[in-house]
Amino acid sequence: MSRIGIGLDFGTSNTTAAIYDGSDIHYIKLDPFTGSGIIMPTALYLDREFTPTVGSEALSRCLHDNTGRKIVMTDKEVGCVTVHMGEMDRDYFIERDRSFTTVVTGKVDSALPGRLFRSMKSYLGDRGNPQFDVFGKKFRIEAILTVLLRYIHNQIRIETGDLRIHLKVGRPVLYSGTDSDPNTIALERMAKTCANAGMDNVSFTMEPEAAAVSYLHSHRESIEENVLVFDFGGGTLDLCILKKQNESYKVLSVSGIARAGDYIDRMIYIKKLFPLLGKGLHQDFDFHFSEFEDNLLNWQSTYLLNQAVYIEQVNNLIKFGGEAEIIGGRLKSLIRKNASFLLIESIEQAKIELSTGDKTEITLEEIDLKIEFTRDEMEDILSPMLSDIDRVVHEALTRAELDKSQISRVLCTGGSSKIPAIREHLSLIFGDKIEQWDSFRGIAAGLAVAGFREETI
Repeated sequence: MSRIGIGLDFGTSNTTAAIYDGSDIHYIKLDPFTGSGIIMPTALYLDREFTPTVGSEALSRCLHDNTGRKIVMTDKEVGCVTVHMGEMDRDYFIERDRSFTTVVTGKVDSALPGRLFRSMKSYLGDRGNPQFDVFGKKFRIEAILTVLLRYIHNQIRIETGDLRIHLKVGRPVLYSGTDSDPNTIALERMAKTCANAGMDNVSFTMEPEAAAVSYLHSHRESIEENVLVFDFGGGTLDLCILKKQNESYKVLSVSGIARAGDYIDRMIYIKKLFPLLGKGLHQDFDFHFSEFEDNLLNWQSTYLLNQAVYIEQVNNLIKFGGEAEIIGGRLKSLIRKNASFLLIESIEQAKIELSTGDKTEITLEEIDLKIEFTRDEMEDILSPMLSDIDRVVHEALTRAELDKSQISRVLCTGGSSKIPAIREHLSLIFGDKIEQWDSFRGIAAGLAVAGFREETI
């Protein structure tokens, strides 16, 4: 393997890696605990000994370790504030000898068996220096991601046998983040993290461009056309318009937004399921659902609701009987069984079933939940996202100095691009030019092909 291209699609939700040797594309087995192992959940779990577990095993360990566990929050000193007393007259501030110091404490889960890190890519563009507390030690985001990328790098080395590897790594058009220029800070952090993980020969390519490369590699007809790539995954929506000329291409424009499939899941959870868990109950019940919302939506922290301060509210709700008792019992079961992750998986399954039918059910037997979910409801939830799609498509066309009639084909990739309402909306814009392309592996394959071409120039 003296001349190969290696592509790494390090996604918000899933990660895939591929090798291209000039003839065949081969996908690297990153996750031995799932099916073929090609698609690995982008997840890291650190236990109290700081032993790392990655991928699907990380998710399983987190769920297993926290299911049914009662949470006991204890006070932990996090700092102190010293106040000096003085007085002010017209011209001077006179400091007295009197002062006092207040110790600042916070509540921590002292029995927490491990920390799960998920969707960490979304923090890369944050302003400042994001840090995460892991059992009393502070870790910057680069340190957390280094552990995950070091594992991926080792798996690649096992496949290739090369100690020094040139990696082509995917990047979104627009990183999410709070910085005024999230792309610059995110790419700097990714480059540093890759280097820390032993990947000292890395370059970056936009993910929708990589998807186009993999498509053009498989479709080598000698025609000239304008292709729009619609990459709609878990974390971001990325668009790229390129001009294909024989077997080469030129990027004409890019556009994107920093939210996608995960955002849709959250909206379904909020609109369809929150009312079944207590949102909107009459104030006479003295139940404050707003205190539960964040930890339900972020399934990694749902176990934190297994504290007396929350369970007491739920138990009081159950005592009212009737509908309140049913809702309270369902919420208590979800908390005790740490079932928010399973509920989100049920949402994902319902989205898949709506790709072929007009209605389905969101079902979770563990909490006695079954509710009908229709395609019309899905489209209503998607309405804000469809407006965003209109905007970024218009941006991409304007920057490319094209109109929609000049687009020959629209290549859809990423799991969220399979949602019928999304496909139908694109069809309203572009007609019958929509094609689905290798939703979960295409980007990694394109990165590998692009990397090989660079190596052989």
